Amino acid sequence: MNGPSPAPDDSSLRLEVDRDRVGWLVFDRPDASVNLLSSAVLRRLDALLAELESRIANGQLVAVAVRSGKEATFIAGADVSEISGVVSAEEARAASAEGQRIFRRLERLRVPTVALIDGTCLGGGTELSLHCDYRAATDRTATRIGLPEVRLGIVPGFGGCVKLPRLIGIQRALGLILGGKPVSAERAGRLGLVDRVLASHALDRALAEFVEDVLAGRVPKAEPRLGLRDRLLERTPPGRKLLFALTRKKVQSETKGFYPAPLRAIDVVERTTGAGPDDAYRIEAEALGELLAGEVSRALVRVFLISQAAKKALPEEVLERARKVESAAVIGAGVMGGAIAELAVAGDVRTVLKDIEQEALEAGQRHAAELLRKAAKARVFTEEQAGLKLALLSGTLTYDGLEEVDLAIEAVVERMAVKQQVFRELEEAVGPEAVLATNTSSLSVTEMGTALERPERLVGLHFFNPVHKMPLVEVIRAEKTDDSTLATAFRFALDAGKTPVVVADRPGFLVNRLLGPYLGEAGRLVEEGIAIDAIDAALRAFGMPMGPCRLLDEIGFDVARHAGREMAATLGDRLAPSGVLDRLIDEGRLGRKNGRGFYLYEAGRAKGVDPEVAALFGAAGAAVSDSRIRERCLWSMVNEAARALEEEIVASADLLDLAMIMGTGFPPFRGGLLRWADEEGAARIHEGLTGLAEELGERFRPAPLLARLAEQNGTFTHSL
Repeated sequence: MNGPSPAPDDSSLRLEVDRDRVGWLVFDRPDASVNLLSSAVLRRLDALLAELESRIANGQLVAVAVRSGKEATFIAGADVSEISGVVSAEEARAASAEGQRIFRRLERLRVPTVALIDGTCLGGGTELSLHCDYRAATDRTATRIGLPEVRLGIVPGFGGCVKLPRLIGIQRALGLILGGKPVSAERAGRLGLVDRVLASHALDRALAEFVEDVLAGRVPKAEPRLGLRDRLLERTPPGRKLLFALTRKKVQSETKGFYPAPLRAIDVVERTTGAGPDDAYRIEAEALGELLAGEVSRALVRVFLISQAAKKALPEEVLERARKVESAAVIGAGVMGGAIAELAVAGDVRTVLKDIEQEALEAGQRHAAELLRKAAKARVFTEEQAGLKLALLSGTLTYDGLEEVDLAIEAVVERMAVKQQVFRELEEAVGPEAVLATNTSSLSVTEMGTALERPERLVGLHFFNPVHKMPLVEVIRAEKTDDSTLATAFRFALDAGKTPVVVADRPGFLVNRLLGPYLGEAGRLVEEGIAIDAIDAALRAFGMPMGPCRLLDEIGFDVARHAGREMAATLGDRLAPSGVLDRLIDEGRLGRKNGRGFYLYEAGRAKGVDPEVAALFGAAGAAVSDSRIRERCLWSMVNEAARALEEEIVASADLLDLAMIMGTGFPPFRGGLLRWADEEGAARIHEGLTGLAEELGERFRPAPLLARLAEQNGTFTHSL
């Protein structure tokens, strides 16, 4: 393209016309790394479309192309902060209808229209591209295209439910809409979502060639690429009936009915199949309106906004002091060490994995390699990229060669003396600017630092197992951790694709501290003869991904007992592990890791409660209601959360809620532990805990903050 001359524009979206009479709509939000479709940007787009219509009518333009003025990002979707301000179904429906109107105006332009996607293209950005005649995407890793709206508890509302099935077929469209996960440019090309994948190393030339091919008629209009089986399913009434029924059954099984958006998306796609455009868009807008005004969407939108804010939790002047981590060392090649090493090399950080035993070192390297292979199989990156990343990992039995690492992460056994010895050795081995981090889950980082000459360079980086799946990292600031160390650890977690939450150096930090009373109460219920599967079922029915007994199996009884004892030594008996763990460990049971826990395991999978364990505690289904089980477990967790807030373990109730969702799987549709507590009401929980304290002991005594909120009719959070 030759020398575009800019037309009058505003700062977020401008129109440029080049010498080949191609009009370029360029999204370029100022002072931001990504483009968002705010209401102001949509109004600007509407105005520019009117100008384009006029120019096209006068023969001034032969094509219109849409692109971003930013590198590695197209349009990241709608402005979620605006979505959070929508209060009624009618307001949401009207906003959807307005966006649809504007995008359909783009679709009706009387010249070929092209979307050129380079980088992140999500939600409304994808829907805008669907209203263009042609789509091209660059081959760079950052290019990801998708419709993640179900993750906010809504459906695509700017035409995605209408346009996508007609472009790539019903099944493929439902896969993208219901999964909410974006796909690479290569995958989008195979699906028929984009017409061409462009080489990013020669992008300007590739763009020009694509537009020229469109104008010359050398790019055929996309249509669904369906085999015989898919044609029978999608293009016959009996086939479609079966297809939608099977999809509903699968979604119902996966969501347990807690999330209405996926089922509503299926309904919208089914009802709009074969419908006229006006009716189809109306059906989609009505569905969006109803969902967006619902409690589940409000909760999920809140969680999204908190997660975005968490990534900016450190002041800019502190984050600027972060050291760029280009090389790292992981000390300890166990399951956690191998997984942390994989996480580092997946982010293209040269990493040395160290252990004292060759067999353990090789096992850790194999574990990292297997995780990379699984990531490639899941299309996180290609097999070639996985191989290149694995080449960044090396192993050693000594500290030789660690002088140049920027970050060294300790992941050895949870014993203070062992960890302190490791850090004495590390401090001598690494350079003076290297940051030292511990992956401890319960030990004092401050005490660990007393073994160092410079304790200010020590920080906690508590990853959760499994590392490659769990999004949370607790960044623990010890008493002497300096700003540069904290910022480097925080930035490393961000660059690794994790969500860091800064917490104070107190026993159990945040997540394990709040889990302590929850798991302890479950153990005491078992001791009282309550059936193990009844306890777990009651919490799963609440929305927890697994029950507390099953979770204890996953954690390991020895690990849970050790952490509980460490916390109880400082915080009191309410954090003490239940006696059930002692009994089980005495029986040679450790949980899933040795195949003997509350549950029986076959090939690593839980097959049901072990009758021997049920008999050991006389569990014969003692009479207790699900609500009573939930109250004892969940209210205990809320009570400890109130104490953690008072002690400033974490900066806010919002961050506490985010940590519990990302670190324990607390149901996102409830918005977080404290948002749920606010809906229950502080007065109700305070009264219930008071009654439990009188009946069962002081561990239930309400925290002072909870008592104040009950008296003042207050709330933990401010975003109900």
